[in-house]
Amino acid sequence: MSVTRQVFYNTILQSVGKILSVVIGLVAIGLTTRYLGDKGYGEYTTVISFMGFFGVIADLGLYLVATKKISEPGASEQKIMSGVFGLRIVTVVLVLIAGSLLGLLFPYSHQIKSAMFIGIAAFAFVSATQALIGIFQKYLVYYQVVASETIQRLVMLGGTVLAISFGMDLVGFIWVLVAANGVHFLICLVLARKLIPFRLSVDLAYWKEILRESWPLGFSVILNLIYFRADTLILSVFRSPAEVGIYGLPYKILEILVAFPAMFAGLIMPILSRHVFTEHERYKMYLQKSLDAVLLAIIPIVTVTIYFARSIINLVGGDGFANADQVLQILIFAVAVMYLGNLFGHTVVAVGAQKRMVKGYLAGAIVGLALYVLLIPKYSYFGAATATIIVELVVFLYAYFLTSKVSNFYPTFSIVFKGLLAGIPMVAAYQYLNLNWMIEAVLGLILYAGMLILLKAIPLEFIREVGSLRASPPHEGEIKRGS
Repeated sequence: MSVTRQVFYNTILQSVGKILSVVIGLVAIGLTTRYLGDKGYGEYTTVISFMGFFGVIADLGLYLVATKKISEPGASEQKIMSGVFGLRIVTVVLVLIAGSLLGLLFPYSHQIKSAMFIGIAAFAFVSATQALIGIFQKYLVYYQVVASETIQRLVMLGGTVLAISFGMDLVGFIWVLVAANGVHFLICLVLARKLIPFRLSVDLAYWKEILRESWPLGFSVILNLIYFRADTLILSVFRSPAEVGIYGLPYKILEILVAFPAMFAGLIMPILSRHVFTEHERYKMYLQKSLDAVLLAIIPIVTVTIYFARSIINLVGGDGFANADQVLQILIFAVAVMYLGNLFGHTVVAVGAQKRMVKGYLAGAIVGLALYVLLIPKYSYFGAATATIIVELVVFLYAYFLTSKVSNFYPTFSIVFKGLLAGIPMVAAYQYLNLNWMIEAVLGLILYAGMLILLKAIPLEFIREVGSLRASPPHEGEIKRGS
């Protein structure tokens, strides 16, 4: 099967699996928010955000480096994955313990601080699983990860039901998270070792070699976290747990939505990396079509959210969480920018420009910290949401112009005009129909898709090419571009 056909089928399988996983996850979130309320969910969000912050720091750029290195011709897959996996286990445990100890200095309740120490296990499992993702992406079987994630969500849902049945508090819900993440990790570990039979290796010399390559990405991850996670953390310091909960619910919806472009970009990245300096026309075609797809997806997502934000919040979190719908309407524009930023963030790695991208993440971190500190104390979750849009825009634009300059190709956004034209009947339906909101949403999406076909905005020729094109294998003399 050709590489492009595998990407196509993987995207379809993953999308179906991801939708199922998201539905199960939303049910679990709905039960959790209704049981804990905005204050309790705010405390839960604080633990997740705080420990998640340190869990991502522990990545040190290892995930992307591992993906890139095992995708190179003649790569020693077992050595790479054994070294990366061993290094990841050590770093994540040390960093999460340090994070929990640091949490003792914050003005949080005793229950939140206790939950953070339990959360060490939950986020250690998440980080260890992330170290394996490059294997599934290289062999274009990422659908296996999505299947495992679906099982994880089922465990989460079952655990949530039990926690509610036994009247558990915040700590009980964190233990549920530990169990769900642990199951996901074990499944992915077994599946990954069938593809590359690696083992946990302690090789200090090789770890130094990996870190020399990954440190720019690791530094970028830290800067990325400052602008992506600092909003919730600063909100938890300056405002009440209830306000954190009101912000945390729409932010959880944001995190679910941005998982789809990350999944797609992760599949495209190895192909872009292979062709960028060897078959430039193919690189341009793949990147442009990927951008077109992302842009066409953004328009209906933003439109549906703007019109049905209150209904979405009520569906996920119940009738409480006042103002969460307005926060969601602001954050959906951040989602749109994140979709674009995710694609070009992966393209940065594909073209070997991760060191240069550090300046972009630094700019985002500086702008983010400044805006969060200025806006959150006064405007609470509205200030956090508005600042998030601006920060994501800064990082996306930097990544776009950087990758375009390095690859000598500036992708166009012209497909937006057809997308907006196709969206007119959708908007009209939402404006004038008076049906159940879910029925209206689906009808509008059908109208949008139909208009895209009529306007020939959907790249049918490209889809046919996906069914027949055979991608050339990488050559031994493939040119590598450093940063």
